[in-house]
Amino acid sequence: MTFTFDETLELNSRGDNSFVGQTDQRYWNMIGPFGGWIAALMLKSVMQDIEEGGFEPVALTVDFMKAPGEGALVIRRICDRQGRTAAFWRIDMETPDGKLCARAMLTLAPYRETLEFSARRDSDISDPASFELSNSRMLPIKWAHLYETRVVSGHLGATNPEARSQAWIRDAERRPLDHLSLTAICDSPFPRLFLATGTPSNISTITMTTYFHASMAELREIGDAYILAESRCERSVGGFYDQHSNFHAADGRLLAVSQQMVWYDRKV
Repeated sequence: MTFTFDETLELNSRGDNSFVGQTDQRYWNMIGPFGGWIAALMLKSVMQDIEEGGFEPVALTVDFMKAPGEGALVIRRICDRQGRTAAFWRIDMETPDGKLCARAMLTLAPYRETLEFSARRDSDISDPASFELSNSRMLPIKWAHLYETRVVSGHLGATNPEARSQAWIRDAERRPLDHLSLTAICDSPFPRLFLATGTPSNISTITMTTYFHASMAELREIGDAYILAESRCERSVGGFYDQHSNFHAADGRLLAVSQQMVWYDRKV
């Protein structure tokens, strides 16, 4: 089976460390492509040439400069340095006329067996099936239709001054999890401003960093199961707010952390 997500991430090489892709309405947001999809496409431009069992994503920072319109996208990549323990890449996304839409910094490293001292989340949230499946078709953003979401707390439409939420999420086509799909999911929690006020407002993520804590082997174990997204905002002031999200497997393992800064213009 070919999954929708993979169909939309198709890249054609131009032979000079650059590739051509195409926007897809199925992953459309309000005024352009879903930011998580953009980040995944930029990650794929590098990962498609990495041999399995080699380097894996450690961190990805994407700056969103201008939402591209419908049509072709040009992605250029360059490896600034690669050593035995880490590799550092820069990736640019442009429109065909050379206008920069997004830029990214990607850090890769081989997975190694080392001492673990990370905290594991307490499994105090019920099975995903005990929460109602959200009707994503009611939402005006198309990318949300491609995920199954079961909200635990922090429902859209209800005022939530602390802007905290918990939700189980997975690909609606049951595509198995990997670093590409995890990257997209890391941008799936809805804007904190919507939760804090109970209503939509003008917002735009300007930068997003994802830290990957799970190896490809761990992600294969999870397969197409739900993962838990927990999100919060520490402060909103001066036209920007932060958004912090943790993504856990059902057994409590931390898979990834996402941090964003988001522009907004709402005054009251």
